[in-house]
Amino acid sequence: MPEKDDGAKPRPRATTAARFRRPAADDVARIARRAVRGGRASFPSLAAFRAAVVDGLRQEEPLATVGGARLRRLLVGVAGLRLSVRYTERPDGPLPERCPVCGADLAPIRNRTLSGGTIELGRRCLRCAYWTHAARRVPVRYTVSRGGPERPRPRATGRP
Repeated sequence: MPEKDDGAKPRPRATTAARFRRPAADDVARIARRAVRGGRASFPSLAAFRAAVVDGLRQEEPLATVGGARLRRLLVGVAGLRLSVRYTERPDGPLPERCPVCGADLAPIRNRTLSGGTIELGRRCLRCAYWTHAARRVPVRYTVSRGGPERPRPRATGRP
């Protein structure tokens, strides 16, 4: 059946200006360090810290913004900041494949059995301090404060 022509013309696409700009990771890290060093020494939640960082970013670039998940991923590697996480345990569900704090891959925590095999006890993040076991650990509260190493330390591999 042929298409019916109702005489309506297609509407032209509206051109809109950008509503936000995604700042570079270095800019976010610089503003984050400035937020904890000037004025407040710690923030009780990630939302409060995000608001302070967005205010600092918007002083330089009015359209700049950063989301909570991206800010959390960037905070893991920033020198001079400490990201503390409070967890709750959930008995149901499978172990996660990716870290819920920073998004990195999780490595298995293994133990050797008496018969010579290995068993997976849990998983740990190679980038941050997150780990979980049979009772899944789920992050519930992020606290940002001044502190931490002045420069990132290399992670110990366990080899001499």
